[in-house]
Amino acid sequence: MKIKFIHIIFTIFISLKILAIVYLNYVNGFNISSITSSNIYVNSYNFISNDSIFNILKTSKLISDSILVKSINLEKIESKVLEIPYIDKVSSSIDIQSNFSLEIVEKKPIIDLKDYDFYLSEKGERIPKIENKKLNIKSFFGKIDSIVFCDLASLAKYINNDNFFIEHIKYLYADSASFYFSVNDYKYQVKLGNLNHFENKLKKYKGFYAAKVNTDLFKNYNKLDLNINNQVIAQKK
Repeated sequence: MKIKFIHIIFTIFISLKILAIVYLNYVNGFNISSITSSNIYVNSYNFISNDSIFNILKTSKLISDSILVKSINLEKIESKVLEIPYIDKVSSSIDIQSNFSLEIVEKKPIIDLKDYDFYLSEKGERIPKIENKKLNIKSFFGKIDSIVFCDLASLAKYINNDNFFIEHIKYLYADSASFYFSVNDYKYQVKLGNLNHFENKLKKYKGFYAAKVNTDLFKNYNKLDLNINNQVIAQKK
């Protein structure tokens, strides 16, 4: 009998708590939320500003300087922000005090496609270029099929995350048959072939380079080919 009584009291307590939450949400819906660009937080590579995002949302009539909390549609706001080509992720919320916040993560540029009007993100997505904006990322020259954008981005990310290659490789390029890279310390070019198993090719090259860097052999090379039977084939000048 005692256990049943405790269960009834507990059920009443939970019910009252739920009703209180529902009531507070209802009341808060009629509160006025004051929204400015300061409510927007951007993890930024400086492609787009808080003010620009605020103006886009304001022009779309999704927010205003003063707005009823119940009129704020977080799903539509997030969808609109994700239409901006610089944006990777977005999260919005309204706290119990009716404060609106919008947290945004921009796409991370990983390689500069010199023959296109966009960069590639580390996920292989396009990021429109901004005139006169300079980024400290590797350059790529040549026209390629968009089907390999993701693979090229993965290659660039691998290079950026490797202490040797980030300093050693000068730029990357491609012709109709192969991908290549140029190095900073010597005049030879390195042929990758396609981008399949590029990690293994680069590891083989790094081992080859480490074994011969203290010799004068690299001065005599014109090309190194990494695309033949998992070997490094050197071609002299």
